[in-house]
Amino acid sequence: MLTELELIKIGLMTRGMKVSETARNAIEGKRKRPLTLADYASTSGISMELDRNIWVNAPIQDHNPNFVGDSVPYILDFRDGKFFVTSGDVEFEARPVPVPSYHDGTASNGEPYKNLAITHTDRVRISPVEGCAIACHFCDLPYEFRYRTKNVDDLVESVRVALKDPIQKAYHILISGGTPRPQDYDYENEVYRAVASAFSGVDVDVMMVPMPGLLDAQKLKDRGINGLSINLELYNEERARKIMAGKYKASRQLYFDFIEDAVPIFGKGKVRSLLMVGIESLDDTLKGVEALAQRGCDPVLSPFRPDPSTPMKNEQPPTEDFLKEVYLRSREIVERYGVKLGPRCIPCQHNTLTFPDGSSSYKCS
Repeated sequence: MLTELELIKIGLMTRGMKVSETARNAIEGKRKRPLTLADYASTSGISMELDRNIWVNAPIQDHNPNFVGDSVPYILDFRDGKFFVTSGDVEFEARPVPVPSYHDGTASNGEPYKNLAITHTDRVRISPVEGCAIACHFCDLPYEFRYRTKNVDDLVESVRVALKDPIQKAYHILISGGTPRPQDYDYENEVYRAVASAFSGVDVDVMMVPMPGLLDAQKLKDRGINGLSINLELYNEERARKIMAGKYKASRQLYFDFIEDAVPIFGKGKVRSLLMVGIESLDDTLKGVEALAQRGCDPVLSPFRPDPSTPMKNEQPPTEDFLKEVYLRSREIVERYGVKLGPRCIPCQHNTLTFPDGSSSYKCS
């Protein structure tokens, strides 16, 4: 029920790949561009478009030596002017996504653009808050970055240059990052207002924890926000208590209530919620998929990737068989409820257990 190419994506996501010297040299070029900016636990690898519009972010030893070993069967190679992902006798052409040129620059106030905005495939993501007010054991933000807020004008400027980048242009915007402290809730909402106002012709999505007093779905819609990502992450409450205590205290029901209110406001396909796959049992993840789907929300399956800077660095990613079963059974669930496995933007599927169905309106070029 899965194609050979889809199985390759699953294998790359959970096992990673090696990068040949010819491929490394071709990506780095004379300017020694980085292979990837590896800004987040789930985007630590190289983002690539494979044949037939399959997108994947494949972890590499450079940033994930904790689980990407020398025996990994997947290799990114370069020959005759083309990139290929090979595994034994199987080979598919690939197009690694280059690091945009703006990441070398600085904003008007002197802040490096790479501290403000990151382009992944066709989407630029800005993080108003660096670090995080809460600490989840699978996320690198609270362990690698000190908490601070960023200048609103700098954030807007970074988006503007990302949308015009000559190497890797962004086509839509995500406002995400760490959870703000309560005293910074007004600041966070000012960022939402400023970005949506400055780029009224571009889709702007918000990914954030629905803490009381932080998010108001109707106000966000009225300001021009296109969609929301309200990430449940774990369905099992006992696992959530141990691994993401701050979000556990907010309660699972808080997420469900907010999603139920947001779906009629934004519409189906505009509200999604991410589940971490491989940290809790298969049955718990599927319960989470159904709980979200029955509320009209698109579940997003994000395979757990242990980050070397986190308390879960010695854990192992889920197996390929586990991911296959989660995907196939989740697909059956969402079909029953008339929603989809998100995200619906095809290039943004690079770090999720999702495959294209022709519904995307974006193009990464």
